[in-house]
Amino acid sequence: MTKSLQKRLRFFVLAVVVVTMLLTARLAWLQIYQYEHYAAKAENNRLRELPITAARGEIRDRNGDILAKNMPGFAVSLLDLEKAYKDEVIALLAGILEITPEEIRGKIAMQRYKSFAPIRIADDVSAEIVAKVAEHRTELPGVIIETTPVRIYPEKTLAAHVLGYVGTIQAGQYQKWGKEKGYRISDIVGQTGIEAAFEEYLRGRDGAEVVETNHYGQRVRELGTVPPVPGHDLTLTLDARLQRIAEKALADVIAGLQEGGNSQAGKGAVVAIDPQTGAIRAMVSYPAYDPNTFNQDYLLLMGDPDLPLVNKAISGAYPIGSTFKMIVGTAGLEEGLIGPASRFVCVGRKVYFRGEPPRGCHDGIVHGASNVVRALQVSCNNFFFELGKMMGIDTMMKYAEGFGLGQPTGLTDVAGEVKGSLLRREEGRPWYQGNVLTAAIGQGHAVTPLQLANYGAILANKGTHYRPYLVQEITSSSGNTVFSAKPEVLNRMDVSDVTWQTIHNGMKAVTEPGGTGSSLRTLPVKVAAKTGSAQASQDNSIQPHSLFLGFAPADNPDIALAVIVEHGGLGYQGAVPVARQILAEYYAEDTSSNNE
Repeated sequence: MTKSLQKRLRFFVLAVVVVTMLLTARLAWLQIYQYEHYAAKAENNRLRELPITAARGEIRDRNGDILAKNMPGFAVSLLDLEKAYKDEVIALLAGILEITPEEIRGKIAMQRYKSFAPIRIADDVSAEIVAKVAEHRTELPGVIIETTPVRIYPEKTLAAHVLGYVGTIQAGQYQKWGKEKGYRISDIVGQTGIEAAFEEYLRGRDGAEVVETNHYGQRVRELGTVPPVPGHDLTLTLDARLQRIAEKALADVIAGLQEGGNSQAGKGAVVAIDPQTGAIRAMVSYPAYDPNTFNQDYLLLMGDPDLPLVNKAISGAYPIGSTFKMIVGTAGLEEGLIGPASRFVCVGRKVYFRGEPPRGCHDGIVHGASNVVRALQVSCNNFFFELGKMMGIDTMMKYAEGFGLGQPTGLTDVAGEVKGSLLRREEGRPWYQGNVLTAAIGQGHAVTPLQLANYGAILANKGTHYRPYLVQEITSSSGNTVFSAKPEVLNRMDVSDVTWQTIHNGMKAVTEPGGTGSSLRTLPVKVAAKTGSAQASQDNSIQPHSLFLGFAPADNPDIALAVIVEHGGLGYQGAVPVARQILAEYYAEDTSSNNE
């Protein structure tokens, strides 16, 4: 080997040794001295599974009108990233969202144990906030904008108490559903009404997106997606057209009463039921609220003395007043105490029990001799005092229960129905002879507007108590029907055709000249009805509640209607004008279309 070759070989070996030493040193530097730095970078450049929120199912009326749907919205979330929890990041984010840093830290504390899942900080944020977050993205590591469905109610206050509203899952709901049903602490769920009662159907199945993020929490690339499955759609029994008509009529009449000097009027309810099935066609509680702005309006709504958050149609309990008289008439006819032609003589005021003050008809009116048909037509108290005294309270209450009073109607589609009460003998409580007279004209009983409408439906169909219901059908996102409601009979009254016809004749007479609801005689359809006014104070310093109960068309009813206007005055002053406006508008279109 030549010297020249040996020299080159030694140089090559030396070069290899130097390069090896340099590589070893660099490797040692990276592996030992820079370990924490690069381990952190590797940790932050990792795969994340970002949930994709499923859209809630839509809610429609019986004709397909959309009552609740979804629209795209934005949410602000934090990735489980140490940088995202720094004080300066949280302070900046809090300023953008106009909330306190403590609120953000509270949400982090509640959700942080779910590693890798985004922590939802704010839902349904504005485009302005999205722009501000984007503008400060380098100062907000781990802060991401998620696209989420936002619940909207296109017709605002329409059927608000039936539909209910949605909101962030509450602590009790999360404890109940969280682990078992896979809810996250930031999920939006139904809080009241149909939204709450049918949460498990309306809620969809969330999807997921697998992404790789850098150390700022920003996406590097998308690796795969599991699409979300929307919730089931609900078709209600409500007729949106009738609901609109009823809501407007109640609001119009109450406004008119207030303008006319009745400052006590301000609340009320309307319920309409199909007497052949139990399907609820309209359910109105006034005043209402807008579920779209519920969260912003919450404090005002809570402080409103007219209680707009209470569904008065199922939770308000009112004296039934003279609308109770059909029950007393039915009991008297069925028990053989009177016949259709039997008469009592009304002399205005009369003492019925020794030691008690005299009782009589409104304003001391003398109706003379009346049978049950005329007694219903003119709402003669004395006729029903006589009949109630003859039959006694126990018989009267047996028939009241047969008409569904003093107990829940059977509605299960929304929560909150109260059962009301009946004036009856109770052990341990004093009972007075005159109580039977009070009960016979509807005082001392408390009913909900739903119970009143259900009672009207039983009158209309001659004795069948169908379970009232609000949800007609549930359909999956793939179009499969998973539930379809069918009429369910809860009770049938054993009452003769003669009795039913007599009571119906009396209710028809109410809407004829001389009847307490004679203003209804010019409607497009014949109406069978009963008006009522229920005393709200002993000294009459408070206006009575105004009531209406009826069904139409009288000979082939497809709607039973109950109206209560709190402190609306006598029946003809508040409730009858509401019923007239509803029935006139509702049947006007049907009549014109049938003539074409």
